[in-house]
Amino acid sequence: MSIGARIALLAALLAGCGGAAAPVPTFTVRGTSIVVDSDAPFTQQADFPARLESTLDVALGYWGGGWGDLDEVTITFTDAPHVACGSQGAALGCHEGRDIRLTVRDPGAGELACVEQTVLVHEVGHAAIGDPSHRDPRWMELEPLVEALGSRAGYTREGRVACDLYLSVWRHPLGLP
Repeated sequence: MSIGARIALLAALLAGCGGAAAPVPTFTVRGTSIVVDSDAPFTQQADFPARLESTLDVALGYWGGGWGDLDEVTITFTDAPHVACGSQGAALGCHEGRDIRLTVRDPGAGELACVEQTVLVHEVGHAAIGDPSHRDPRWMELEPLVEALGSRAGYTREGRVACDLYLSVWRHPLGLP
């Protein structure tokens, strides 16, 4: 049996044993794997890695976390309208273990124009402080993030636009899962 045939056989056996293989990262940011399973215009910009890094840095600072909270974490951006999230079923974003998954779509607005409009800031909060029941008052006091992340550009299929931020995307009523 040739080496290529052995590799193909081994891959088939492994796929049958463990389900789907983990997605291959598109790039990494300070030890965090980023998977871009989206063609949203903001994910295709040359500055997306740097923009993502600066957004993560601001979010970690807000939550009192550090880059160590995202070590070996995989963040996946998807075009799907929702992501699976444990017992909660479908969500716009999810933090489970070493994975953060989020959609680049909003049910009311459609395709988002910038990474800051996603629920990434919210999910980074879970990575940094845990708090699955949203008891920390910072879940409702997100204005400093708008000041830090506001006035950035967004991108649509038609071109550059403003990246308008909405606190309602990141906020969560206290005490509820």
